[in-house]
Amino acid sequence: MGSSAALTAMYQDALLAHHRAPHNRREMPGATASAALKNPVCGDEIRVFVRVEQDRLLEVSFTGRGCSVATASASMMTDVVTGLPVPEVLDIALSLERMLVSPDQDVVLPAALAPLRAVAPFPGRHGCVRMAWQALRDALQDTPQQTPE
Repeated sequence: MGSSAALTAMYQDALLAHHRAPHNRREMPGATASAALKNPVCGDEIRVFVRVEQDRLLEVSFTGRGCSVATASASMMTDVVTGLPVPEVLDIALSLERMLVSPDQDVVLPAALAPLRAVAPFPGRHGCVRMAWQALRDALQDTPQQTPE
């Protein structure tokens, strides 16, 4: 098996592991905001819950149903962004989008999101990756702004 094939297989294994046992898949009592999206083409749907304090994303979770890529993307997202300042979360979301539309560019992503690079050559699946991230951005926009005391 060549290195490219081995890398693809590793990414597929990671995606399937997150799909089979998604992290942080649950409703979140006490969420400061949530947002839901549905893909009218395939029927996938997701709701993302966030708890933000002092401009830091303390907790994120999701519910819904989707394909393996959509579920894996949501699961990986919750692992990567929990605990980060909101501006950093938004930067990661922007980098992920750049990686999808320009896979040949050297886009820096957290290592935990590397398996999503395997989806970049398949534009028909980009929406599966984006759905959780768009719901996260929507939820963060609906989060009440807090000013430091």
